[in-house]
Amino acid sequence: MASWLSQLSSTVSNVTGLGTTVESIKSVADAVQNGQYYGKLTDKDTEWALASGSSTENQVFYITTKTGGFAFIQLIHSNIGLWNPTISFTCRFYDAQSNTNEFKNINMSSKFELSADRRSVKTDNVNITMDPSLTAYQVQVTHPDLVVALDFTRVDLGFKVGEGKTYLGGDQGSAAGFVSHKFWPKAAAKGTFIINKQLHEIEGEGMFIHAIQGMQPQLIASNWNFVNFQAKEASLSMMQFTTTKQYGAVEINQGSLVLNDKLVCVSVDNHVELLDLEKDPETEYNIPKKIKLSWRGKTIAKEDEELKDVSIVLTVDVKNLVDKIDVLSEIPWFLKKLVQTFVVKPYIYQWLDTATAEITVGEEKVQVQGNCFQELVFVSGF
Repeated sequence: MASWLSQLSSTVSNVTGLGTTVESIKSVADAVQNGQYYGKLTDKDTEWALASGSSTENQVFYITTKTGGFAFIQLIHSNIGLWNPTISFTCRFYDAQSNTNEFKNINMSSKFELSADRRSVKTDNVNITMDPSLTAYQVQVTHPDLVVALDFTRVDLGFKVGEGKTYLGGDQGSAAGFVSHKFWPKAAAKGTFIINKQLHEIEGEGMFIHAIQGMQPQLIASNWNFVNFQAKEASLSMMQFTTTKQYGAVEINQGSLVLNDKLVCVSVDNHVELLDLEKDPETEYNIPKKIKLSWRGKTIAKEDEELKDVSIVLTVDVKNLVDKIDVLSEIPWFLKKLVQTFVVKPYIYQWLDTATAEITVGEEKVQVQGNCFQELVFVSGF
């Protein structure tokens, strides 16, 4: 989400990518040979990479509560290769029942202490501890504005698409950078949030994403779409971004279906349609009133089981805008104006709405009503 905030102090030429030719990419799907996009997470995939050079790495824990609320905690390690890494965390807590809607973006010192296995980390205000089973996390936040204690346990399998990386500007050996995502598409989450001296006990469905952007994020994509649909019977994820024109304005999409607590499908033939657009006078972006999402793929191959076609349609009337975030709001005014001269103003729109997913697996068709968190991010005009 806002993990690239700290990297906007790079030069304007780097921000825009002007003067470069269109370069090739190798998407996560290109490494797949047999049409099976599910990639098993290895022990190595659970480690913090902390890549050298210009990179941003983050872990984010999403929770959709049983009462219809929503929360996330994100820990960010950002390194542009010139100064000490920037360590920060963001947190969203939304609960309509208690009329609570808080967003925190906290910068910390450069303290970032990894465990010997690189799977757990301690910072000034955030501790993330992975269980030896590699199936659960404990997340603790201690800050004057926020106290969190969260248990987060994976349901069935995690995944990556293929080898888990999209390379920009070449292949693995020659690329200018890469993007990596690893997913737990469904988890059981339980814990407490203390915000503004008010205690909130939460329990619900979770999703976990470990992401690495191995180059300056504003050079990677012009926009991002993220979908996290959670219900008792099913969970849907979709992560879509459009590369900048320097990398051909290519759409990269990866998604999943968990049905009855089993990871059934990992797919890349997924689509986002922004409908009934209306210009936001504040940002001048065309914002949808309705979003149609579709997934198409095959069931994950298993011994002695026949592959089945999977198709999903989810149409969401986006009515409940949780937040609209001006990404540049926390950097100096003169730098903000300089960047805006060359880059479309970066904004993040977040919605949480109820919706019904139409899921077809083989001959079986089900309709599932759940809560859908959507994030639409406008990054770069290039």
